[in-house]
Amino acid sequence: MTKFKKQFEFSEKENAKTRGFKKDPVGDREAGIESGILHKYKGRLLVMASNKCAAYCRFCFRRNMQKKSIPNLPEKLREILKKDKSIKEVILSGGDPLMLGNNELQAFFDVIPKPLKIRIHSRMATTRPSRFTPALQSLFKQLGSRLIFVAHINHPDELNKDSEKIFRNLSKYGATLLNQNVLLRGINDSAKILAELSEKLFSQRVLPYYLHQLDKAQGTAHFEVPIKRAKEIFKELKELLPGYLVPRFVREIKGRKSKVWISTF
Repeated sequence: MTKFKKQFEFSEKENAKTRGFKKDPVGDREAGIESGILHKYKGRLLVMASNKCAAYCRFCFRRNMQKKSIPNLPEKLREILKKDKSIKEVILSGGDPLMLGNNELQAFFDVIPKPLKIRIHSRMATTRPSRFTPALQSLFKQLGSRLIFVAHINHPDELNKDSEKIFRNLSKYGATLLNQNVLLRGINDSAKILAELSEKLFSQRVLPYYLHQLDKAQGTAHFEVPIKRAKEIFKELKELLPGYLVPRFVREIKGRKSKVWISTF
């Protein structure tokens, strides 16, 4: 089996109960200010735009969250943005926001006033590239430089000619292209693999953004790289790459107002 495909393959290990692994490891429930809308970070709103994904990542930190559609979410977002002028960026997440139809996406874009930035987190460039139809690309083109597109790609073998075309077009529209990935045992727990991923992303106009230590979601312990080994891998990675291709090594801690950088010194 190609290593990256293990991300999507069920394992009986998911049924194990492991101390410290929880249903909501990053505190999403506590951060909710409205059903489907979270205010975890200063100046940013996180919107659970869709409850569906094109692929079910077995290590997902939201794997145990209730998956239900939330009605009138764009209107709820509009009302919050009217009242809270401190918001500078709206993050569309999920699930995968690109599982929404174009009209549903447009409804979100319509209620987010300029010049607020719109960040979209999606795996669709590699899991369902056919989603990037001319109509969808037209929506992105209208957003121009307001769009920050964050891909979730963990292994270099996920990238191909389809993803290259998608990222080339997004770049032409003025979007900022970033990638965040998770350090996963048996999949990418190697400085060599991670370096290849950064180089390949850059060749497709995408900058590495975050390398996440695994969020401790119930059922994902078999993916965890012990922190001592994780730090060793990251130190090796820094020696293999120029600085601009080294992602920030981070973890999310419940209740903190930002990602926490992991020191390897």
